[in-house]
Amino acid sequence: MGGFVPVMKGKPLFSSDQIVTISDLQRKWRSVVEPKLHEMPFLMMFSGSEPRATILSYDNFKKLWEKVAEAAELELKLELLCRILENEKGGQALVPLAEVIKKAGITAEDLEAAPDVDLEND
Repeated sequence: MGGFVPVMKGKPLFSSDQIVTISDLQRKWRSVVEPKLHEMPFLMMFSGSEPRATILSYDNFKKLWEKVAEAAELELKLELLCRILENEKGGQALVPLAEVIKKAGITAEDLEAAPDVDLEND
């Protein structure tokens, strides 16, 4: 399975081995694309000289999806921690959690889907 992919200025780096042409996608998926998906963390699909799409194995996609969910949760926790620290420092009232959740775009369905959250009606 693919390993570490260096990132510079928000864009992942890739090698020429990770480039797949549209014709390879259409005609040679099993012989050209699938073997590369087992070796590389992702593949790049080009149209002319421009990258147009990224292809991930489903396993790598699931890992990425989990990381995004973890990052969103950590971002919310960091926001709450910062608010608590600011409150301690300045003596201001805390912003209600419901307001923070609304600002973060988190829905009740999102919270219910989280394995460690139990909602109570207030």
